[in-house]
Amino acid sequence: MPRQPRIALVTYSMYCGGMEAVLLRLGRYLRQQGCDVEAITTVEPGEWFGRLSELQIKAHHVAGYSASNFLVPLLHSLRVGSKLADGKYDVVFLNHTRHAQASIARLPENVVVIPVLHNDAAEIYDVGCGNQDAWNVAVGVSPKVVATARRRVPHRPVMEISSGVELPGAALWQRRRAFGKHIELIFVGRLEHAQKGVLWLPEIYQACLDRGVDATLTIVGDGPDSEELQRKLSDYGLQDRTRHLKGLTPDQVYSRLLDAHILLMPSHSEGLPIVLLESQACGCVPVVSRLPGITDAAAEDGKTALLVEVGDVAGFAAAVASLYSDPARWSHMSSAGHERVGREFSVEAMGRSYLQLITDALNGRYPLPRPRKHQRSVDLRLFSWRDFLPNRLRRLGRRGRTWLASFSPARGTTISR
Repeated sequence: MPRQPRIALVTYSMYCGGMEAVLLRLGRYLRQQGCDVEAITTVEPGEWFGRLSELQIKAHHVAGYSASNFLVPLLHSLRVGSKLADGKYDVVFLNHTRHAQASIARLPENVVVIPVLHNDAAEIYDVGCGNQDAWNVAVGVSPKVVATARRRVPHRPVMEISSGVELPGAALWQRRRAFGKHIELIFVGRLEHAQKGVLWLPEIYQACLDRGVDATLTIVGDGPDSEELQRKLSDYGLQDRTRHLKGLTPDQVYSRLLDAHILLMPSHSEGLPIVLLESQACGCVPVVSRLPGITDAAAEDGKTALLVEVGDVAGFAAAVASLYSDPARWSHMSSAGHERVGREFSVEAMGRSYLQLITDALNGRYPLPRPRKHQRSVDLRLFSWRDFLPNRLRRLGRRGRTWLASFSPARGTTISR
């Protein structure tokens, strides 16, 4: 391995989210271990782009992306590929970035390319497993993600490396808010029902109140279903009992989790939920959707969290009520989650695994199936026909879908079992 390997962490944007938090932590860890680390965004910088320099991580945005004509997928992939080829990197990590994944055959043969799959979603597998002869080894963040990726690319190596989070300092941990007659429920994440199930939150909260749970609800995040969520909270008369916070830094999220008692996470799908790990690190007991190979890997049902079937509003409320009525059980689970995350999901454990993977890959353990020079310079199969549509046609299509949706049943129908 080079004395100071050059590492590129490539993603489409440094938005405010779980994957981006992982990249910040991994970049800082690798830099502290002597690696020369640069983060690269390929579509837009994002809200957290400035945090890279705060952590002394070099950052570069590949400008020029604009969906104004049908050649954009090709032209921007060429720009991104040129940046990666010119950077003289030893290892390139790809994090859900279609333009970079499409152009990695432009890199020299000695550059190790490692896609990282952070979520269990068809689009993530389409990108991360795409252009499969041009990358060396892939990483999945949970057993479910790894198993699915291996089925997609059965002849390519896929490793599991869990994401890592930090524990709050000892002083902060000692001062965390005690469990009492009034508790705080919290949701942290993107306000998007299709993945996060956020439109169930008002019904879950109301069902908790109906069971005698004296609680407030804090919602941390933003997203496409923010307005619909506020409307549903208003319909239930819950707006005055709910706080909505946006744009928080990772440190501010930790502060909120240390002040809360129970995390609500009614997701349809995840990869390895960072907030699930962070909440346990902060002693905030999670009540979350049961996602086999994902949430049951990140938390132990009945020991550090309570797992509920997806969409079971009554089940979520019953789980919250059971903790509310048994403070001793909550306290035991709070401490157990804090200890387990520190033991199994620390940034140091994640960083050591990535350093070992970097060493093995640079020592030739994961050779390419065939030379990149014999492959497509840009693999346009990673793009759908919609990606080639100019913006004006996309806007027309969105208006048409919105018009059609006005004749469809409302989203967020309660599923209660």
